[in-house]
Amino acid sequence: MKIPSSQSSGSFLRSPIILGGLAVVLIALIAVVALGVLGGGNGGGNGGSATKTAGTSSPKQTASSDHLTGKATATVNVRSDPGNAFQALGVLKKGTEVEIVAKSEDGEWFQIVYPPRSSLRGWVLAESLEVEGNLSGLGVATPEHIPVPVAPTSPVVTQSTTPTPSNLTPTPSPTPLAPLPDLVISGTVISGGKLVITVTNQGLGPLTSATVAVSVFDLAGTGLLGSGSAGPLTLTSGASIDVKTNYAIPASPVQLLVIVDPQGTIPETDDTNNRLSVAIGGGGAQPTKTPTQQPTPTP
Repeated sequence: MKIPSSQSSGSFLRSPIILGGLAVVLIALIAVVALGVLGGGNGGGNGGSATKTAGTSSPKQTASSDHLTGKATATVNVRSDPGNAFQALGVLKKGTEVEIVAKSEDGEWFQIVYPPRSSLRGWVLAESLEVEGNLSGLGVATPEHIPVPVAPTSPVVTQSTTPTPSNLTPTPSPTPLAPLPDLVISGTVISGGKLVITVTNQGLGPLTSATVAVSVFDLAGTGLLGSGSAGPLTLTSGASIDVKTNYAIPASPVQLLVIVDPQGTIPETDDTNNRLSVAIGGGGAQPTKTPTQQPTPTP
């Protein structure tokens, strides 16, 4: 008997063998899709991504400029800081070569190693040095001290010789000028291995509110070996003050030149007796005769 087509289709779909085959095919398709998805993700992760190692850059090095060399074009004073108002430490002779370590903010002064081949520093006018090298890398140093104020000198008053008419009020006589001090080196002492200078006011007038500075040079007066100061202070006539310097007493005897008020900032009745030659070593510091007057250097 011929089975209708609709019944034949329904029996085909209800066959266990057919249904089992369809299930196997469906599971295989799902597995293929899952493997494709997982494989694509892993392949993209392994092949698509690359670890980039950034180059390690070394920190930028700050260039440090070498010290420059300069030669003095004239005989000049070496100051404790950049400015003519600061204490004079010594004299730099024309033609002397020095090591330049810094400059002032305005570039008008150079800081040099002074005395040469030492750990001390001094300042000279930039225009007084002939520089060898490039100044662009030279550092800037600032002043470390307060300049010693220069006491103004009183003007000389002259009395007019022109007769005063009887109908005019006579001009009063000028007030006599006050007596001035006179500083001298009256002795030297060794204290704590350092040289101490005794300064005495032998003038008729007092020294009022002033700083007393001393400098220690070699006997020729060309090399500064040490310095010291005391004050501001007041010294009456005949009074003395001990000024301790940073000059260390050597083991062997040596002759030194000691100067009080080396910058000449204190008005005195006599400024030619401010220096003394002393012999150090072998039993202490003993004053000797006063040396001849040294030539005055340019500022």
